[in-house]
Amino acid sequence: MRYVHCLPVVFSSLILGCAVTPEQNEADLNATLPAMTLESVLPSAEENAYCKRHMDSDILYGVGTALFNEDDVANAKSCLIFAAPEHHRAFCYLSLIADRDQQKSQADRDQESFRYMAYAASQNDWCAEYGMWRVYQIGSKGVERDPELAKRWLERSALHGYNESQSALVYRYEADGDLVSSLAWSRILGDEQADQQDQLRQKMDAKQLAASDKLYERLTKQVTSKEAMYAEAREEDIGRYSATIHLAVPQALDGMSTEQRREFIRETLAMALENDQIETREQVALYMMMTRSARLKGITTDVLANEQLLAILHNDELTLAEAQAQAQGVIDAAYP
Repeated sequence: MRYVHCLPVVFSSLILGCAVTPEQNEADLNATLPAMTLESVLPSAEENAYCKRHMDSDILYGVGTALFNEDDVANAKSCLIFAAPEHHRAFCYLSLIADRDQQKSQADRDQESFRYMAYAASQNDWCAEYGMWRVYQIGSKGVERDPELAKRWLERSALHGYNESQSALVYRYEADGDLVSSLAWSRILGDEQADQQDQLRQKMDAKQLAASDKLYERLTKQVTSKEAMYAEAREEDIGRYSATIHLAVPQALDGMSTEQRREFIRETLAMALENDQIETREQVALYMMMTRSARLKGITTDVLANEQLLAILHNDELTLAEAQAQAQGVIDAAYP
């Protein structure tokens, strides 16, 4: 699974005139992967107490990641398998789960883990592309070490907006002596890297600086913007908060279509982020449930104007389900 490079460094080739577009580079990198289809990679799964096939995929993904973080990998795996066709980031978690499967041989674990990651990378998931860099950088999951191929996966993840990849790329280019590319990518990271950029400029001559400026301008048109990455994270948060609510109080979002539920979570998340009285993710989820309960009663004012509800929000000794039960009692009493 090796690739014959047009030039050793992809973005240096842009400067030197080799006609490599991001689309061509993606196709060439995908050609280094084994032939895969979704059906060949994704195993079957059984429904469990948390996840059913008919559930919305963003909730399945959110529940799966929550269970994974709680080390309930068996149930997490089923949820993530159900979510994966529409949420390719689920394959990154499935790859991690495969690494931990002590019932399989090391070779089988490596093969399964690599195929999950490779499939997601073939679908342009920046998380999986970053994982492919790490695999080829050290030679793991049953593949040989290939630093040049590793760097190309890192470049692709960086192009898709992942700041950790962009940061790693800056140091990799500098270590390779490619100050032109290093400075350009440091500028993509933003003004917070100003000291690093000044240090790089001090090592460069006028010709290199001009080339770096030219590359930077090209990258600004190719790299996924910070605004787009933030929007992606907010969309993923809709699923995560929906999943948090589903796990705590499954009936809390009953009666909503998928579109209504997503719009409600999007709206109340924006409201919560602007409210100084809400500090934790658990409080955000509780605020969403309180607001939903209040609106079902026809209440349109901010629920936190009620001092009892505000006190419940800040009671760290209550579980999310307990807090919502108390909040529901307050709402029912105040608005019978």
